[in-house]
Amino acid sequence: METTRFYDRLPRDVKAFVDRQYRDAYALIDACRNPRTGLYGDAYMTMGVNPESRCSVAATGVGLIALCVADLEGWDDEAMAKAIVTLNGATGRIEGCRPARDAATGFFAHFVDMETGANLHSEISTIDTSLLVAGALFAGRHFQDRTPVVAEMADALLRSIDWRVVVADKNAGSIHMIVRDGRGTAPLPAYNEYVLVSYLALLGRPDDADIRELWERSFAEHRISQLPQARYRDIPVLTDTTREGAFLSSFVHQFPFYLVGDYAKSPKYREFFENACMADRLKWKEASDVPSYVWGYGAGANDGLYPTYHADKINDAPGDIASAYIVAGFLPVYPAGVFDLYALYKLHIPYDSYANPERPQDEADFRASYKYGLHRYSWRHLELPNRWYPEKVTVIDWSSMLYGFAAFKRGMAFFTERLPEAASIAAGFDEKAG
Repeated sequence: METTRFYDRLPRDVKAFVDRQYRDAYALIDACRNPRTGLYGDAYMTMGVNPESRCSVAATGVGLIALCVADLEGWDDEAMAKAIVTLNGATGRIEGCRPARDAATGFFAHFVDMETGANLHSEISTIDTSLLVAGALFAGRHFQDRTPVVAEMADALLRSIDWRVVVADKNAGSIHMIVRDGRGTAPLPAYNEYVLVSYLALLGRPDDADIRELWERSFAEHRISQLPQARYRDIPVLTDTTREGAFLSSFVHQFPFYLVGDYAKSPKYREFFENACMADRLKWKEASDVPSYVWGYGAGANDGLYPTYHADKINDAPGDIASAYIVAGFLPVYPAGVFDLYALYKLHIPYDSYANPERPQDEADFRASYKYGLHRYSWRHLELPNRWYPEKVTVIDWSSMLYGFAAFKRGMAFFTERLPEAASIAAGFDEKAG
């Protein structure tokens, strides 16, 4: 597969950094994989043992896409075999491992035991199930010419789920976040990452009128401009409410861009995606002590700084944590972000060369925290003697790093060629029905 002109024109030292960070984006995800069950841990533990015992079904979907990237780049000769193991593990075909699912609808629990699949006191989640299924379908298309069984398993997984329960209000684009005892609950208004849920529901059940109306009335490509919007410095940005000044974390814009076929190809969504990127960058510039290369409102764990996972966004970012993977996720519309990441690497986080012989514990903590490169960091702690080091990297949030660099180097075709379009599925069903 060819490389993009943006990648080809990079200076040699920047290109070397890009190649290293891109490959390390896969390496971190691979370090979170259970080799027996193929399931993926929720996070990479920078100071602990990996893979962790808690599997996230969303991270497992990311893992399947990561295996496609590794196969494309020639990083892992076992990528296809690993994908088959992962799909077997996710669908309960590995002895002793049966991931918890709602008995009536087939939706998965968010967190399950890595070895047994037992529910770890978590909700039955429509978005996390959708992220798993999206990864499976992506892998199915990637490997179908060599191993059709991957596509067959992915399609069977898609159709094993009763997507009808996700529809909360088909007129307003509201989607249930949780399934409880076979019924949808906790509705969430549009727009957000749950676009993916509506998209997969249509792929899985194009015959269902409510599912079709949910998509057509709120999320179809021609409806994107009618979704709720907030304005930052007169820049229109998609959001989930009409309340003034209410923005979403940047990952919300990135997931549909990479995982929803219609949005990956849409000029209109790309325009809003560019707006989200610009708003993120400009908001960081309001802090007078922050250089231009520091930005990225992402979600992630903040252990050791303030005690909670948080989805940072414009007007709501406690601790001013920046996420390098958000910068990477915007590279298709802001390729100059590569130089922002390179500046951060050269000036503050030289993760492959850092040394501190006077404080060996600091050196050990630094190398452990950034073993796989740039991710989440506190700008105001970078130059302090006792800086904050992130203790874990959540895989679902880290996915933007891998997706962004894949698109930057190989182009968005890597994604669009592996993502079916809901519009074509619906048109095909109409033609068959007619």
